[in-house]
Amino acid sequence: MARRHGPVYWQKHLDACKESELTQKAYCAEQGLSTKTFYRWLRKEKDTLAAAQTSLTLIPVGISNPVTNGNLICLHSPGGWRIELPAGNAPWLADLLRQLP
Repeated sequence: MARRHGPVYWQKHLDACKESELTQKAYCAEQGLSTKTFYRWLRKEKDTLAAAQTSLTLIPVGISNPVTNGNLICLHSPGGWRIELPAGNAPWLADLLRQLP
């Protein structure tokens, strides 16, 4: 059975390949690496970098009387994230949201 290597191992090879003067295919051959696996990790690295460069957009919201769920204030986004804060923080949160551009 083939031995599996994790992200640290592959990041080391991705970095070393970039620093070498070899093509990716030649680097893999020299190091005895599977080109298919190398390209998969390269794609993961590119996807991670692209996700890190994605910016968030703030949109204006209106606050009248915060609605609480028991002892929590719950904020939900269309993208699926959820933030729950103790209800005692409602005035602080309202003030913070008013100050956002």
